[in-house]
Amino acid sequence: MTVQHPRPIGPTLDPRIAVLTRPDGRVQFGWDPERALILEPPPGILTEQLLAILRLLDGKTSRPHVLWTAVESGMSPTDFSKLLGDLDRAGLLDVTDSPDAAETHTVRVHGRGPLSDAVSAGLTDAGIRVSRSSRYSAEGDVRRWNATCAVLADDLVAEPRLVADLVRSGIPHLPVRVRDGRGVVGPLVLPGHTSCLRCADLLRSAYDQDWPHLAAQLLGTVGHASPAVIMATTAVALGQLEVVLSSPRGHAPASLDATLEIDLGAHRLVTRRWPRQVTCSCAYLAPAVGESSRLPS
Repeated sequence: MTVQHPRPIGPTLDPRIAVLTRPDGRVQFGWDPERALILEPPPGILTEQLLAILRLLDGKTSRPHVLWTAVESGMSPTDFSKLLGDLDRAGLLDVTDSPDAAETHTVRVHGRGPLSDAVSAGLTDAGIRVSRSSRYSAEGDVRRWNATCAVLADDLVAEPRLVADLVRSGIPHLPVRVRDGRGVVGPLVLPGHTSCLRCADLLRSAYDQDWPHLAAQLLGTVGHASPAVIMATTAVALGQLEVVLSSPRGHAPASLDATLEIDLGAHRLVTRRWPRQVTCSCAYLAPAVGESSRLPS
């Protein structure tokens, strides 16, 4: 069952950030000593009044209503705008102002196995619409998926025709699998903008001429790993999807042109680069640059 999350209708203060008060009346956002933001209440505004205004930044209260409450408390419209600006520049505020501004995403999770199930559950809990599939037949057409992006989960090697069709249709896709008991997330492919999975095959073949023969044996095979590795790999994958499905702000996903490899035994997260290959078919299969990516980069 899909959980329906109400769309925000006004500014939303990041609920992950603790709001604290200092003895001198200043308000602190977060308790990381290197990243915390400290703001002083505007002239004429008590700390308690500022906290009451901040509590209205819950996404359920429209900006005009929050502004009206702030003015009623003695805060000027200029100081209110400055407050929102300070929070926004610090990355603590989602400034959505209407239901229409929130985009609904559909993610297709393709695969069958523990990662497919875990990623689907995580996306659903986050309010993302999820569709599922496990096989791609000769009559398959990824355009019918109507998906913002696709997650290729569990299969050690993705189906070549599916990969080519995703690139040709300009649908971003993220592989998520386990290799020899370790998690591997990426590379996130934005057709026409980044390297693709065939680029990675070409690069690997340059180092090992037998790779195509080995890869053919891995088709249709699902990897095995401990429950802890499955959970850790799922968390990394969901983190990457959270970046690309959110508003186009902040840093680019770490899995662009790269794989994120999770080794719990060594307590390491290794980034391996997979640059774009000029001889790859994605150079002509992908839509024109500027039209291919449905996600922010």
